[in-house]
Amino acid sequence: MAASAVQFSGTWKHQHSQNLEAFMAALGTPPSMRTRSRGFEPKVEVKEHNNGWITWSTTFNGKTITNHFQLGSEFYEDTGDGKKRKVVYFWDKCQLVSVFKDWDGTGAPLTISRWMDGHNVMAEVNFRDVTLKRIYRKS
Repeated sequence: MAASAVQFSGTWKHQHSQNLEAFMAALGTPPSMRTRSRGFEPKVEVKEHNNGWITWSTTFNGKTITNHFQLGSEFYEDTGDGKKRKVVYFWDKCQLVSVFKDWDGTGAPLTISRWMDGHNVMAEVNFRDVTLKRIYRKS
């Protein structure tokens, strides 16, 4: 089956994270913020529009961040830390990939690959030599 954002359309609730503490440390997140973040259970809502635009909203800790984009077009995404970073989303086989070419101002990229596994969305986030894995289930 050809990959499509329709597969990801809907509301997804975080189920599990693997390696969150080490990943946040690699990002430079202060220890106090890492401790508070352990209890966050993000919810993601994805909508594909007829005109090829995608709306991606993430809610965590009572805060919602919404971005609108087209696949293959670079744009500035609002990220969870209050910054805007340049990113591009595209398909790589059956994975929806987003690449931030310069996450932290040093030229270090951050890449997120997402794919369907049954009723779950699997996400693998890579920054430097650290990988965060997340599982989301449709709610």
